[in-house]
Amino acid sequence: RKYLIYSPIKKALFCVSCRLFGGTSQLATEGFRDWSNVNKILSGHENSKEHLQYQIALIKRSRTEGRVDSNLCRQIKNEVEYWKNILKRVIVAIKALASRGLAFRGSSERFGSLRNGNFMMILETIAEFDPFLSTHIAQCGNPGSGKTSYLSSTTCNEFVNIIALKVKNTIVSEIQAAKYFSIIVDSTPDIAHTDQLSFIIRYVKEDGSPIERFLNFLPNVGHKSEELETAVTSMLASFKIDIGNCRGQSYDNASNMSGIYTGLQARLKRLNPLADYVPCAAHSLNLVGACAAECVTETASFFSILQGLYTFFAASTRRWDLLSSNAKNMKMLKRADGTRWSSRHDACDSLCKNWDGVLQS
Repeated sequence: RKYLIYSPIKKALFCVSCRLFGGTSQLATEGFRDWSNVNKILSGHENSKEHLQYQIALIKRSRTEGRVDSNLCRQIKNEVEYWKNILKRVIVAIKALASRGLAFRGSSERFGSLRNGNFMMILETIAEFDPFLSTHIAQCGNPGSGKTSYLSSTTCNEFVNIIALKVKNTIVSEIQAAKYFSIIVDSTPDIAHTDQLSFIIRYVKEDGSPIERFLNFLPNVGHKSEELETAVTSMLASFKIDIGNCRGQSYDNASNMSGIYTGLQARLKRLNPLADYVPCAAHSLNLVGACAAECVTETASFFSILQGLYTFFAASTRRWDLLSSNAKNMKMLKRADGTRWSSRHDACDSLCKNWDGVLQS
């Protein structure tokens, strides 16, 4: 019975509606304490004309006046709606930058600065056509520490992590639905000289289309095969992906990765004999081309001269400007990278197309 309330002070039951509207019954005035006859009295009170009249009056009043804290509830609702609209715009900016792999932050954390980074720049651009966001930035854009704005780098990082977790969970769900998968692992130093191990999984969706997804970066896991094995197995376990369903693995031709006895592929093969190893075709082709060229003295000499020619012009801005003025083709000389064999094709192609300009320079 929702209309009843109990008073610990008077140790009695009261009818809310009758009490509020000045009823004359015992439940409205002094309270009810006859616990042995409680069911009989309450049943009679519920069907009384006075109670029904005051109950209807209470319902009508609540519909017109609302709750006693209606103004506070309305204010809270408006406040929640306000911040929801702010976060919608913030998330749009974060998704736009993250989906294109662009940097978020600059050297400044203030709106209006030319060095405040892409995140704040996008919000400023949106604000030019959005009075709501423009007003918010003007009032809360540079509030200082401890002030709520949802525009700070802290909020940005939190949403990046939340979105990243959502994307990873979606990828893991697809992998678990596909059941069988292959892994591709490689490492490279980033701009801060931290070695980052990239972890990629390849699987086939229900419609038969092959999918290749980047799953995570693992910093500083080491280069020994046992360290790499621990990193790979721990990564799969953290996403609850069964290594027993792995059907392929592909790495470069380094001994710690491709070693037939103690390489990463051999270690994972012992955990799962069905995880066949396929060397990276692009890396293998690159090694074949590089090693074949190094075996021929004339070829090695040619590429040495080609690299020296590029270095000669690139080492001086004056010589490079002279080459640029004489080059009829917009494709300038290219560096012959010793690691990436395809760069040698680019270097040869640029020299052939600018041969006359190079001679004239």
